[in-house]
Amino acid sequence: MVFTSYQFLLFLPVVLALYFVIPASWRVSWLLVVSCLFYMNFHPGAPVILALVTGVSWYAGICLEKASVMKAEGASGQAEEGFGQKSRTIWRTSLLFILFVFVVFKYTDFILENINGILPGTETVALPFSLVAPVGISYYTFQVISYLADVRQGKIQAEKHILRYALYVTFFPKIISGPIERAEGFLVQIRECRQWNLWDGRRVRDGLVLMMWGYFQKLVIADRLAILTGEVFGHYQSYGSVELFVGAAAFYLQLYADFDGYTNIARGTAKIMGFTLAENFRAPFFARSIREYWGRWHISLSSWLRDYIYIPLGGNRKGELRRLLNLMVTFLVSGFWHGAAWNYVFWGVLHGAYEVAECVSKPWVDRLNRRLHTRTESFSYRLFQTVKCWLLVCFAYIFFKTPTALDGFRYLKRMATKWNPWVLFDGSLYTLGISQKYVSMLFLAVALLLLVDWLKYKKGMELDLWLSKQCIWFRWSVMLGCILAVIILGAYGPDYDAADFIYFQFN
Repeated sequence: MVFTSYQFLLFLPVVLALYFVIPASWRVSWLLVVSCLFYMNFHPGAPVILALVTGVSWYAGICLEKASVMKAEGASGQAEEGFGQKSRTIWRTSLLFILFVFVVFKYTDFILENINGILPGTETVALPFSLVAPVGISYYTFQVISYLADVRQGKIQAEKHILRYALYVTFFPKIISGPIERAEGFLVQIRECRQWNLWDGRRVRDGLVLMMWGYFQKLVIADRLAILTGEVFGHYQSYGSVELFVGAAAFYLQLYADFDGYTNIARGTAKIMGFTLAENFRAPFFARSIREYWGRWHISLSSWLRDYIYIPLGGNRKGELRRLLNLMVTFLVSGFWHGAAWNYVFWGVLHGAYEVAECVSKPWVDRLNRRLHTRTESFSYRLFQTVKCWLLVCFAYIFFKTPTALDGFRYLKRMATKWNPWVLFDGSLYTLGISQKYVSMLFLAVALLLLVDWLKYKKGMELDLWLSKQCIWFRWSVMLGCILAVIILGAYGPDYDAADFIYFQFN
């Protein structure tokens, strides 16, 4: 039951209708029930793993808080040390258990594949049964780890109410592909939701605007671009440099429109019910450096990696060389998190190398700019930085789309060696699965996407907030225009797979 399915469009109104009329004390229970029903729709066995991780992390959080309180109240140094050791044992045991479940279900096939690749002769290692990674396991695993870490460090109190904690983990708008919510923000909302006045027309309207924009991004832009990228990446050996560059650029746009579209639908759905989910994207196409890019792209993941991987490793507190090593390790974890394949690992390492190169070269670049009297805040220089960052990220995402890292290198090699600029003028680009009419439509849709991002970049306003400040006829014209575009121009038909949100494959 993905957001673009007809089942969801029937499911959501029923959920909202009852949510708005039931007694306030039932809201948490109702949302927990519908979240479990939503999750069970993907795989009947997946809720067992989810319930196990939820139960273990809830109980571990209570034990961690109790051990921390005892440590703080210890009457002697020996007692304090004993309670500290107990806290460390609980933390390590619960963390190892959660990571064990995560690794077993997500990486077993990858591990066995690599073991079999180095075994001599025809010897192989195989499981007598198959393991299917539960949908959303990458997201809720990181979420419960951050919860336990924050409880252990005393940043938050452990949640004693099992239903509230279970809703924090399973809330249906975010369970499949995030955002990765922190307990310090989202658990507070769950505790306070029974006190909310849900009959707020402006909040509901803003939530619907976010949902509408998310559907536009997904169905009009991402799913139409998916036709082009599927053709180019599926037959890259047959194309030259121009088509391959167009395919890479189209995939970057597709990935952004797809994932940001999902996030906006999720945030809009939550907003209608009174909840605020974390912002996951902040105009990443306008980033001027890789570091800035990761402050704008998949923010809930990048901030999680910073707070729970990079900083615990030492961050920038242990010298320049250690800082660069910590960056590489953090991006390596990011690559592994995205997928159990070497192309994702290489993508993570490549982004780490980008950021390390930026850090190392920054003093030299600054010195050169001073000597050349470069106006670093001029439009031309900022445009150069933005284009450079865009190209680096675009090339890295080639390894996201190709099935293996080797295919990614072959793709890049062919892009660099098979020059064919004449296809820009002979109409060949309209044979990549999208007709000239739809190419023109895509240009307009992408221009609108960049305009909305520019508003966020320059004004700090999302579409719902910006539209709320406009006159009513303009606001409704934009909303109806987007709705009609989704209905008329959305990618539908027998070849369209409504479940094909790209980030679903990362579980």
